[in-house]
Amino acid sequence: MNKTELKIDCITHEVAADWYEGDTNQVILVLPGFTSTRERYSALASYLQAKTQHSVLVLEYSGHGESTIKLEKITGSQNFSEVVRAFDWIRDNHPEKEITVLGTSYGGLHATLLTKYRDYENIILRVPAAYDERSIYTPIGRLEDLHDPKYRLNPDNFSEIEENWMFSHTNAVKGRSFVIIHENDTVCPEPSTRAFAKAFDADVWVAPGLQHGFKESNLSEEDELAYYQKIVDWILE
Repeated sequence: MNKTELKIDCITHEVAADWYEGDTNQVILVLPGFTSTRERYSALASYLQAKTQHSVLVLEYSGHGESTIKLEKITGSQNFSEVVRAFDWIRDNHPEKEITVLGTSYGGLHATLLTKYRDYENIILRVPAAYDERSIYTPIGRLEDLHDPKYRLNPDNFSEIEENWMFSHTNAVKGRSFVIIHENDTVCPEPSTRAFAKAFDADVWVAPGLQHGFKESNLSEEDELAYYQKIVDWILE
């Protein structure tokens, strides 16, 4: 495995990322969930690179992992600007590569919002998190509940997909879309994750028995690898 740590310039600060070198014309941009780190995504990134031979970039947002910026001080919009910078780093340094964006939970929101400003090939959303627009511009330390269940369980927020603030430019994805739902997820429940699937006209896999994260789902290593293989199989179709 050829892994390199990068520092991506965001004008006022840098964010860390891990680059896994591949040998195809494809790259997968991995956007982690809220409070997660590059290290926690190393198993997924390594598996994707090994099985697809595509390059993989795993971003670590400010306020997360080794960042010296306090999490409670940042906003979701600031992390999103870092996503755009990471995407543009790929475009600038590997202009020949087609980009697939894989976002998990909070990262799924960022992958979706990226369609407003950048075109790319494919999107993979693992238990994508729906947010009220106002919460993205509010410092995290001021939010009563970042994962607002009232918003995600209210079907009125997703009844008119084309009117929802997250889904205005889903046609920026030029290729294919894949949404993964966890059967027993109470953090990103199925009513809201189904909205992402509808917005992108996506292929859908409901992972049986899983809660929001692997840890609370008590997945064995074998089950975790089988889950990763589902993603690989979809990518290689």
